[in-house]
Amino acid sequence: MRRTRRTYSVDTKAQLVAACLIPGASIAAIASANDMNANVLHRWLKEQRQSSLNADARTDACSLKAEQPQLPSFIPLPLTQKLAEPKQGVIQVEVRNGAVMMTASWPVWAASEFAQWASAILK
Repeated sequence: MRRTRRTYSVDTKAQLVAACLIPGASIAAIASANDMNANVLHRWLKEQRQSSLNADARTDACSLKAEQPQLPSFIPLPLTQKLAEPKQGVIQVEVRNGAVMMTASWPVWAASEFAQWASAILK
């Protein structure tokens, strides 16, 4: 016996997708209640997300042409002066790996150099 593919109206698809988007909804239960495979609902949800993303991208592209470009929320600025070396103030880091322990001490006034060193060590 040859299986036939079921077709669903646009309204039915929309109602089932909306039901799946309700917080706590079980896609498997919704599929079972409608005598369908849950994979079909998963595919519809994926298609709906993709079409929403594409629509958002088109809207964003159109609005970007009309608006001024947005500035980034954070712009790093270099320090213009070196801080005077204090008599005290040390950055101390302890790293453990099993039985091996390493302690690194670094003066606070050289914090940016410490950040570069730590970044290189942690790669």
